[in-house]
Amino acid sequence: MTTDEIVKTLAARLSITQREARLHLRQLFDFVAQRLQKGETVSLPNLGALHAAAGKTRRTFDAAAQEFVPQPRPIEFFFKPYKHLKTRWQEWRNR
Repeated sequence: MTTDEIVKTLAARLSITQREARLHLRQLFDFVAQRLQKGETVSLPNLGALHAAAGKTRRTFDAAAQEFVPQPRPIEFFFKPYKHLKTRWQEWRNR
């Protein structure tokens, strides 16, 4: 599903314009991104939980200096689906 499809569906269900629906969707994504940046978990009912965490520290070899250089820890994102979503997914796959 694309953003445009979500916007059209949201606009139809809420009886608002697509411009308003797109604005609401952007605000939602901004809110989720802000919470993840603060290290908080974002729970979405009947869907799952999103959280971000620092990944493992890595080193790369600098050939010019002939030494290993530590790299910044990457941020990794995780999604844990709730049981309701897992159940529906398995029902769909078993058809």
